[in-house]
Amino acid sequence: MNNTICFIINPVSGTGKWKGIEENIKKYLDPSITPVIEFTKYHGHATIIAEDAAENCEIIVAVGGDGIVNEVAAGVMGTSAGIGIIPAGSGNAVANHFTIPHGQREAIECINKMHFSTVDTALVNDIPFLAVAGTGFDAEVAEMFSKSKRRGFFSYIYLSGKKYFSYKPSEYEINIDGTVYHRKVFLISVANGNQYGNNAYIAPDASTKDGLLDVCIMKPFTLISGLAMMVRLFRRTLNRSSFVEIIRGRNIEIRKTNRDEKLCLHYDGEPGGIMDVIKIAVQPRSLRIITPEQHGRI
Repeated sequence: MNNTICFIINPVSGTGKWKGIEENIKKYLDPSITPVIEFTKYHGHATIIAEDAAENCEIIVAVGGDGIVNEVAAGVMGTSAGIGIIPAGSGNAVANHFTIPHGQREAIECINKMHFSTVDTALVNDIPFLAVAGTGFDAEVAEMFSKSKRRGFFSYIYLSGKKYFSYKPSEYEINIDGTVYHRKVFLISVANGNQYGNNAYIAPDASTKDGLLDVCIMKPFTLISGLAMMVRLFRRTLNRSSFVEIIRGRNIEIRKTNRDEKLCLHYDGEPGGIMDVIKIAVQPRSLRIITPEQHGRI
């Protein structure tokens, strides 16, 4: 390995938050480090760039949101390379979980210090993810959001409100480490990290160092109860709601009780398609990531 860092930029991430990054890399990156800057051209391109860069770079930095962080991580898993993050997305769930600063200068200075944490990741139907994967209401909203021309937090809230009035909860069969649970649910989120993004904490106590995933099972609720739960989501107390059940495990399989019904998947904010079964497994200590020296519980 040499002193070269590859920065992979998603030019359509968030609301243009990546702009100015090239100038700031030149200005604030440790002068002993040689930056190589690449721009993605299509979905999945960051993984290909990261795989190639891992042969010559110790660190590959994702500049963008959770989607590109996910792609870069997928490209370096199984190599000796680690990843860094400069948050520039709509939600930034992974960066927020690891308390990575949002300012470009501060994020670059964090990279300069090269403080690594070795953390868990997970696979959903053999696709890597770092933050949250699941099915139900939030998966259908993620599908809508991916097709929306408007990005950002308020666009997501608008689409969520719109979807709520037409969404119908379903009966699910959830197998967690061999124990089967039957539940009628609004959504099921399997969390490696603790939030969806924008500091909306779906699994407040989730850790990326415990070798476990937090399976958040949310029961159907009324509109009034939903407003209270929204407050809990941002106050980091959703796990105390009577509508929420969290079970920890290593291997999870999710199906609809009615086998004729399909499941809609999302992972790290990205739509994952329609399928019969969702299989999720934790991958303990499988990724090296640059984090602040003084970070919260990860």
